[in-house]
Amino acid sequence: MGMTISQKILAAHANLQSVKSGDIISVQLDTILGNDISTFMALEELEKIGRPPLQAARNIILVLDHFTPNKDIGTAEQCRVLREFAQGAGIEHYFEGGRSGIEHALLPEAGFVVPGDLIVGGDSHTCTYGALGAFAMGMGSTDLAAAMVLGKTWLKVPETIRIKYHGTLGEWIGGKDLILYTIGKIGTDGALGKTLGVVLLGNMPL
Repeated sequence: MGMTISQKILAAHANLQSVKSGDIISVQLDTILGNDISTFMALEELEKIGRPPLQAARNIILVLDHFTPNKDIGTAEQCRVLREFAQGAGIEHYFEGGRSGIEHALLPEAGFVVPGDLIVGGDSHTCTYGALGAFAMGMGSTDLAAAMVLGKTWLKVPETIRIKYHGTLGEWIGGKDLILYTIGKIGTDGALGKTLGVVLLGNMPL
């Protein structure tokens, strides 16, 4: 059996001919996304190792999302730290204030996500970009710090769950309804560490 789209993307970024579920691989990253929460915690990890230069600065996108506008002095100070970090580290793709917004909407709208990309981010919703034909996953702030320094990460090639939707959508029923129904069936952790392959059968335009 051939590789899934996720496996093909991962194999290409690991410079391998093929990969299979369960393989532990090292991959080069196209995009490393940080926000005003995850990146702030990643900076604490970078401080512990002497704030090394970021080999992947050109691949980092930093979006002040959750605290824009700032809700209090603490969040304003946190964003100030990130602003100075971005300026000092030479991060070109830095968004705040009137230039930011919901990070997972901003990246596709600004053209930062294309099919075949490998994207990691310090946010659990990073997997959103799978809808655009990319392989994307969230990670913790410690891993985010390492990714920003190295431009690569390790991961376990995920298993794939194949989901078939068939029939005809009723009036006012859309894609969000289908995924909420699916989550209700498999549970919020039913696809943890896995990818979902969706097949649409019948008259089901989304």
